Amino acid sequence: MRTKFSCVCALLACVLLNSIAFADEKAGVRSEITTVFGYYGVTHGLSDRRFATAWGNAYLSSGLGAHAEVHFMDREETASYFAGGLSWSGTSTSLRGWLGTSTGNDDILPELYARIEGIWRSSAETGFVVSPAATYRKFRNGAEEAIVEADIAKYYPLTTGYLILNTFGRVLFIDPGDHVTASFGAGVTYAQSRKVAIGVTVEAGRATYDGMLVPSTFDEPYVSLRPHVSFYITDKAEVVGLLEYSSRQSYDLYGGYVGLKLYFD
Repeated sequence: MRTKFSCVCALLACVLLNSIAFADEKAGVRSEITTVFGYYGVTHGLSDRRFATAWGNAYLSSGLGAHAEVHFMDREETASYFAGGLSWSGTSTSLRGWLGTSTGNDDILPELYARIEGIWRSSAETGFVVSPAATYRKFRNGAEEAIVEADIAKYYPLTTGYLILNTFGRVLFIDPGDHVTASFGAGVTYAQSRKVAIGVTVEAGRATYDGMLVPSTFDEPYVSLRPHVSFYITDKAEVVGLLEYSSRQSYDLYGGYVGLKLYFD
């Protein structure tokens, strides 16, 4: 089943990429493809995590967009995931919706994934970008999550690029247990358009949920540190990378990913 699903995902990705390339030639569509490979080590006897993800985005001159994501995860269970989405972009606002599912697994990738996200951009002189989003995830073990979040970024022009400061907050509603938990974070990034970007994000909050195998409730604070970097190796190719260290009472997590982003315009 997993092999069949992975083949279907690969086929859909190929169809998307071929459609993007065809539209590029016929209508001047702007498009991009990103592929990353990652690894996370986990302490206290939990399984390490290996994954690969590919995203494809195509933006039409009319403002409409098409999006696809294929994800493979190997940890306590092994599963694949596919999501597709549509978007609309205007002069100062954008709206995007996603819908996805996965192969058979209990609790590492959702059986049903739905997300809607928006972006509001102020004038270039003001330099604000506000990004609210809402996400729903349902797993095969019966767990459900609803997430409401928002990110606010401020761009400061510099002589050689931009300094970007951002802050974000997230509220999670988790069942079973009717838990409500929150997290907050902030980041700073230095970027030169079409050249390089380097920054770091810090996030802290609480993880509260009912154990599915052991009848107990977990409620513990956590903190995560994520430095990231990207740089262009050609006008159409960008290397992206992220490192992460996250600590909580029940385990520590460390690792990251590296990948390549290709632009077609």
